This record gives sequence, C-alpha cells and structure tokens, in this order.
Amino acid sequence: MNSFLQKKSLIVLILFLCGCSSFGEKIMYLITDHFDGKHFYNSWGVNNNKTLLDVIKWKLGGGAKAWPSQKNYLKSPSNLVRKDGAASVHVTYIGQATVYIQDSTISILTDPHFSDRASPVSFVGPKRYREPALTIEQIPTLNLVLISHNHYDHMDIPSLVSIDNKFKPEFLVPLGNAKYLKEAGIQNVVELDWWQVYKSVQLVPAQHWSARGFSDRNESLWGGFVIKMSSKKIYFAGDTGYGPHFKMIKDKCGEIDLSLLPIGAYEPRDFMKDQHMNPEDAVFAHLDLKSKKSFAIHFETFQMTDEAYEDPRHDLSRQLTSKSLGPEAFFVPQLGETFVLK
Repeated sequence: MNSFLQKKSLIVLILFLCGCSSFGEKIMYLITDHFDGKHFYNSWGVNNNKTLLDVIKWKLGGGAKAWPSQKNYLKSPSNLVRKDGAASVHVTYIGQATVYIQDSTISILTDPHFSDRASPVSFVGPKRYREPALTIEQIPTLNLVLISHNHYDHMDIPSLVSIDNKFKPEFLVPLGNAKYLKEAGIQNVVELDWWQVYKSVQLVPAQHWSARGFSDRNESLWGGFVIKMSSKKIYFAGDTGYGPHFKMIKDKCGEIDLSLLPIGAYEPRDFMKDQHMNPEDAVFAHLDLKSKKSFAIHFETFQMTDEAYEDPRHDLSRQLTSKSLGPEAFFVPQLGETFVLK
C-alpha cells in the first residue's frame, strides 16, 4: 500500500473510532488503587496520556520502516496434542499475542486473533502480515480463553464468536470487558480484578490502557495472567510497558517457569515506551520475574509501529548478549513453532 492510501485508510479508521464507545449497561466496581469509580489506571503512576492529535501526528509523520514483501510461510505446528494429552506443557506461537498452551488436562488460548485486520471493520485498519499458524478449525481442543484487554489486536470479537461456537470454553477477562463478549452472544465469561484467582489462573497487573473507540478510554481493565499447570507457572504478559509490576508479580506469585513476553511494536520510543516494551525492556522483565525461560510474542504479525520487520529478533539478540545472557534464556519462535516445557 502506498503512502497516500495508508494515510487515507488511517483517517477513515480514526473517523470510525471517534463514533465508537462502550455499549450496554455500565457496571460499577469497587474503588481500588487502580480504579477511581469511573476509570482504571496504572497505580504506580505511569499512564498513557496521548491524545488523538498525538496519534495523527505520529502516523502521518512518515517514520515507519518498510517491511519486506509479505511473508506467508509458516513452520508446521508440531507437538499439538489431539488425543492422549501432553505429559508436559506445549506452547505454540500462532501470531501476535495468540498462543496455544496445552498439558494433559487443559488447553488454553491467549488473546485469540484470527481475522485479516486488527480493526473494528474489515475494510481498513492494520492488516495481518502473516497468516495465523493454526486456524480455529485446526485447534484440537480448547477449555479456556484468556483475554488481556480490549484493543483490537488482542480482543477480536469475530474470532471469539467462532471459538465459542466450536468449543464453548470459559473466557477470562479483566474487569469491564465481559460486556463486549456478551453483546456478541458469548455468555460463559468470568471477569477478574488484579490478583484475583479463578481455578488455576490469576489475573496480574500490566502497564497499559484500554479503549475500543475514542470515547471509552480506560473504562475497562487490562492485565496479564499467571497460569498453574503441570506443576509449572506460566506468565502471559499480554500488552505492557516495562514497570514495577514485574517484580510485584514475582514477589506475589514466585519465580516463573515460562514467561510469554512481548518484544515488538515499540517504535518510536518516546511514543510507545509507557505501553509497549522493546527487547531491552523484555530482558529486564525476564530478570525481574526471575523467569527460568522466556518466550517471545507480539511480533511479525501486524505492522502497527515504526520498527523494521527484523528489528525485534535482532535487538533481542543484542540485548541478551549485552546482559551476559545466552540465547537459551529467551525462546524466539517461528510462527507455528512449539516449545515444550518439560
């Protein structure tokens, strides 16, 4: 797409989003250190305060690096459990923040996104650069869906409806997000506040923000999840900037066996640093969590920010070397690749 069409598409999407807001009955929640009775916020004081004008200036500034010709190649998903269950935890990267996690008792999908665009409409907005490593039809079993927040590249309603129709799993969401699913006909939804536990899953803080349009900012909560399965602790960060919450998670939940950490969507740094980690931040998070192993997510799927396609992998490799960590500390999957946590 040329520069003129990109700018035109951006303006169309912004105009659409200006008309979007939260729908349905507003539910009141208890006032806490991250909810003031109307809006959620990061309790340690780092909050996104970018305006619509800031977004337009950034997007029309022309700083984005060109990505190479579209790549549709996939690594064939391996070690997917179809009948007898997995003796260990199998973690497969499907794309963006969508990860399929299995052991012998449960199958989990994080932030499912299988649509062509990360957008409220099908004709404009960030287009998927690489196809999902699995289709919904290829997923063998599914018990639980974890949704970190309501941005369109993480909460994709068409994907969630298709998943609900096929599997009828439970959906876990942060406070204020159940309404989006229920309006789409999905009923088996559980809302959690930070640090609340449901079965073997705990919602934990993230440094981020929320909105489906420009008139509902921070009316719903965001977060990550700590999952206990097969005597292991797996942390899914969702979307997050680097902040003190990683040490808080380690202190409350203990050392993490495997951390799913975002490494992409981080330039320009002055615009993105409060809401998205860069590879250096991801390494700091890995260390703060005392994670035995980390697994890279949120890269090579949508071109949403200014860094080049290959930058997240290269920058992460440099940061691991600079901090005297070997490549074995951080698993960087190809799309469709499965990591086995034994």
